[in-house]
Amino acid sequence: MSTSHPATHSRFISGPITPTLALFALPLLMTNLLHSLAGTWGAIWVGQVLGANALTAVATANVVMMMVMGAAMGIGTAAAVAIGQSLGAGDQQAVKRVVGGAVIFVIGFSLIVTVAGWLLTPALVDWMDTPAPARDFAVTHLRYTCLTMPSIFTYLVMMMMLRGCGDARTPFKFTLLWISLSVLLGPMLLQGSFGLPKLGIAGLGVANLLGNSVALAALVVYIYAKRSPIALHGSDIRHLRPDPVLLGLLARRGVPMAMETLVVQGSYFALLTLVNSYGAATAAAYSGAAQLWVYVQMPSNALSTSMSAMAAMNIGAARWSRVEKIAVRGCLISVLISTVATAAIYALGDAPLRLFIPDGGAVLDKAWHINTHALWGWIALSVSMGLFGIMRANGAMLAPMLIFGATMWGLRVPFAMLLRPLLGEDAIWWSFPFGSICSAVIACAYYRWGGWRRQSLMLVAAASPVDALVVE
Repeated sequence: MSTSHPATHSRFISGPITPTLALFALPLLMTNLLHSLAGTWGAIWVGQVLGANALTAVATANVVMMMVMGAAMGIGTAAAVAIGQSLGAGDQQAVKRVVGGAVIFVIGFSLIVTVAGWLLTPALVDWMDTPAPARDFAVTHLRYTCLTMPSIFTYLVMMMMLRGCGDARTPFKFTLLWISLSVLLGPMLLQGSFGLPKLGIAGLGVANLLGNSVALAALVVYIYAKRSPIALHGSDIRHLRPDPVLLGLLARRGVPMAMETLVVQGSYFALLTLVNSYGAATAAAYSGAAQLWVYVQMPSNALSTSMSAMAAMNIGAARWSRVEKIAVRGCLISVLISTVATAAIYALGDAPLRLFIPDGGAVLDKAWHINTHALWGWIALSVSMGLFGIMRANGAMLAPMLIFGATMWGLRVPFAMLLRPLLGEDAIWWSFPFGSICSAVIACAYYRWGGWRRQSLMLVAAASPVDALVVE
């Protein structure tokens, strides 16, 4: 029995669009919610037990983690698109080739990044101008975060490939296992409960590593037991040997996605450096405020992935009229959910922020002030992410990266830097909605008039792996 039944492919290609998209997106949304709640849970414990300065370390590690995660997500996105197109075209062997190439790449890459990250962490933390009271926390937390990269990156790429097969439920099930273990072990290792070692902020990284490793091992067993399309059997194992042509194709399509993550997170890196320059209180307030942003961004990420998977199969089946409908309906759903999430957070006042900043005072007031300026702007991200998901479904990875590069580095960061003499700290907070709205406007224009529809399919049905590759 396969975890990706042909009926799923049929629904994606010929079923009702809105219900199919919503049902596929729901497990993705729940998966993202689990990740967000786990991050929130860890941040709450850090803030409550270790204080606001340790919370700054969490924000620092998150930015760096997302920057280096871009390469793994780039390969995962390219692999998911190639798998979706191949399934739409009925080419099962192409799927196996993609799986082997993606897995061998992400394992090798993550090991290199782990070693480099551990060694370079102190210099990186100093480069970010991290406030002195938070420095030791930041170094420790970032180093232990680096140790989680091999298992987490491999797990994420496998999740993305499963979604490319139209299977969103399996990722949710095993992410639930991962997050449950991390949430349970994190506070225990942080405090040394029940006879476990007291690891302080390092406990969060160790808990995440243990939880993810168990989930990854269980997932591998599951996909073989269920004979998933991404399981390699018998002669399929040969695809784990590096294929330069296939890896070259995945890299050409994946590098822009990786660069996009570096561009976006790099802009956060630059702005975080500006934030840190205002001192420990502002850095802690920003870290607390940013914990709530993920709940507005989360729907757009889930819908974008769903739209991309669904559109890729329809592009592989040459059903372009459905692709246009997926784009419009997906963006509308995403905007609606993000708007509701934003309104709910505002309605709760400063109560959510008190979870991270229990001492209240000036830090809490500043965090609320930041969110009055920045939180609502993430609604516009729903449009950008949705349209970029559709473009990536046809292998158009470069345009989203260039648009984000132009709006983040050409508009958002200069906005914050140039207006600081006039607006002070508020220039940083206003730069977030400014950049998001600009990205949405340009994304709409490129979706309407750009050349992304003219991309060739990533893989074509052919007997030879080399012959099967479309070289751009």
